[in-house]
Amino acid sequence: MKISPQNIAEAVYKATEGKSGQDLTALLKRSVRILVNRRMLGKSNEVLGALQNIFDKKSGTIRMKVTSARGVGSEAKSALENEIKKKYKAQNVISEFFEKRQLLGGVKVEVGDEVLDNTYRNKLNKLEQFLIQAK
Repeated sequence: MKISPQNIAEAVYKATEGKSGQDLTALLKRSVRILVNRRMLGKSNEVLGALQNIFDKKSGTIRMKVTSARGVGSEAKSALENEIKKKYKAQNVISEFFEKRQLLGGVKVEVGDEVLDNTYRNKLNKLEQFLIQAK
């Protein structure tokens, strides 16, 4: 039977739920030994990502990544976080903001698998593709 990183993450979450101190440490060490024994240590980032998703879901947390050509002001950050809270019915929003001058302007917002690319660079690329197809 093939074990996926998602399965391992779910098992680790269930096994460690409510544990602390030495019990938690022992369970986590055992989890790492299982990854080593099954030659899945290379998948540890996937396991950790899946585990993070489980924690986020249980705590009502949404992770958002925002990329813009110039910095986003504190009022705009707050408004964007509030919109994401409403849209996803989340209790918490963890935001990361990045600057990328190549975008020219606008913003790109990533939440989970969803991407809202409202950058000038993306709009120009779409316009270019439309004009090429129109010929």
